[in-house]
Amino acid sequence: MSKDQVISDATMVRIPAEWEPHACCWMAWAVHREWRDWTGVVKDELSAVILTIAQYEPVSLLAPRAELADARARFSGGNIEIVEAPVDDIWMRDIAPTFALRGNDVVAIDWNFNDWGGTTQRPAQPGDHLAAMAESIFGVTRVSFPFVGEGGAFITDGQGTLVTTRSCLLNPNRNDFRSGQDRERLMERELARLGIHRVIWLEGDPSEPITSGHVDGYVMFTAPSTVLVESVEDERCEPPLWREHDIATLEQAEDATGRQIKVERVRAPRERHWKFRGPYWAPCYLNAYVANGAVISARFGDTERDEAARDTLARAFPERAITMLKINHIANGGGGIHCLTQPMTIAEGSIAI
Repeated sequence: MSKDQVISDATMVRIPAEWEPHACCWMAWAVHREWRDWTGVVKDELSAVILTIAQYEPVSLLAPRAELADARARFSGGNIEIVEAPVDDIWMRDIAPTFALRGNDVVAIDWNFNDWGGTTQRPAQPGDHLAAMAESIFGVTRVSFPFVGEGGAFITDGQGTLVTTRSCLLNPNRNDFRSGQDRERLMERELARLGIHRVIWLEGDPSEPITSGHVDGYVMFTAPSTVLVESVEDERCEPPLWREHDIATLEQAEDATGRQIKVERVRAPRERHWKFRGPYWAPCYLNAYVANGAVISARFGDTERDEAARDTLARAFPERAITMLKINHIANGGGGIHCLTQPMTIAEGSIAI
């Protein structure tokens, strides 16, 4: 069977948890022209993320031909492999496929990414559809999924539980269900083919201008049946719509094995410490990357909240180093470190690097 063939039967596919071993982390060196005068500083922040992750696991860095020389000059040698590809954006969590296991093999789940619902704030770009090139770029088989989504729209514990938001996956700009259909049940039946047996539906934030309320902006699995949730406790800032409702939903939920979900709050950085206040500004501690030996998160200059977030992550991942990086300009583009990364799982029987 050609690896380019789309497999419609995804039975026995399992999406690993973030903390399971990675063969590498796929990232992109493709700062789009929408960053304009900030291109240089965004590249500097992105470089820091890439180099930090490379201390703990290999980084496979996609770069378009026009950026190859720059990428090679910045990242020659070490634990970073430069891969030429027609990529034109940095948000690999969404524009790349999600890597999973099908039996003993690594596969790439194609979520039919449609540029975040075709939002007018973020026009479609040709290099945003990397799943279709799963064989030529990533060297693995592509597994099809019948609905539209993206990697940041969900989190999973690797044991059959998935958390997502209605505001994103049930948004008509992604999945326009017919009137009268039970939208959640239809989606759950398809996700069951990917080993998902319990879906916890949060409301999310439909007013979020690009992602329509990605769950990875405020919720993070740290172990089976255990999540961190970012709460907004700030006298100057109203919490996002439905945030407290979503926290209560998680506190009352069970995972796929019937265990009660344990919830711990992480307080978001306070507005008086923010560097930016634009519509895309996303100061998120929990939009973090769990590498093989570390957790890489962001810091935002609110010393008390930064340190509290670090302490919480250290308790949640006691065997991993905690590194917090300054990514204000990237965050002002609507995403965080989790959004920049796409881990590739290790095939069964392989040894972690």
